[in-house]
Amino acid sequence: MELVENHWNLDNLEKAYRHGFMAGMVGKPSVACPHQAEVMANAWEAGWQDGREHFDLKRCP
Repeated sequence: MELVENHWNLDNLEKAYRHGFMAGMVGKPSVACPHQAEVMANAWEAGWQDGREHFDLKRCP
């Protein structure tokens, strides 16, 4: 995994977070992260974790 990506900004981080959130909400595994650069992957994974919490809450009665 790359430690630094030269082409990220707040909009890209928010987009990665939202995509991760949606992936978590529908139950996709965390290994589905499409990003290689660490900063973008971390944003996606943070969104995935939040989305996964919602996914788990929907499944529990």
